[in-house]
Amino acid sequence: MAQTNSKFFSVMVVGDDPKAVMENYSIDKKVEPYVKYKFLQAEKYKNTAIKVSEKLLEDASLTMMNPQMKQALEENVKRLKTLSTFDYYRQLTDGMYYDESGNALSDKNPNGKWKTSHIGRNFSLPLITFDGREVYTAKVRDVDWGRMHLVNQETYRAAWEVVVEGREPENEQEEKIYNSMKGKDVYFSKFPDKESYVNYSTAYWNFGYVDSNGWVDMTGKDEYEWINGFYEKFVKKLSPEDTVSIYECTINDDD
Repeated sequence: MAQTNSKFFSVMVVGDDPKAVMENYSIDKKVEPYVKYKFLQAEKYKNTAIKVSEKLLEDASLTMMNPQMKQALEENVKRLKTLSTFDYYRQLTDGMYYDESGNALSDKNPNGKWKTSHIGRNFSLPLITFDGREVYTAKVRDVDWGRMHLVNQETYRAAWEVVVEGREPENEQEEKIYNSMKGKDVYFSKFPDKESYVNYSTAYWNFGYVDSNGWVDMTGKDEYEWINGFYEKFVKKLSPEDTVSIYECTINDDD
């Protein structure tokens, strides 16, 4: 059996009962069968899959895609182009039931976002309270956001200066920064200027945000806009009495 890779991500959950909020977005939650794929749109599905893969290949240098992944993606594009529309649809809907029109039915949660989820403990950043504790659930009023958002900027400013601007390191710490970051020109080239890099590197953010009004995450969005705008868009609008929890989630590549 082929190995399935999991993606780990963090989510900011707002609500007094975060577990209940999160349950609505479990991939394993069963729902009434609904039409997931329409037979008459099979060609559209196939063309979209090809276009998405070709776009990923076009941006391969920017995303630092490794050669093995690039080759696999190229081979998959060739395979897709040789498949008939019917064969592609059959593979896309493998294991599903069909209605009388050939539409593929699913009972998989259309709002599913995670395979596993639990309160933070391993890879997500904890909330820092005003009394210095690191916690994963707290009232907004008790969190010292000033110690979490746009902090330690001098380190990143120095990294830009010694690597991109070519300034000589002035101390042992800057030497370590230089040795750690030198040669990463492609990464630095993503940023228009020093302040953009510094703000991106020190902004507080999570991959997703969810409350009683719904779930929103980074998928399909501009990475830099999401990270730089997370605090303003989500954190600043919170009420002091809101309960915030940081959850860690996984999702499999084939989910």
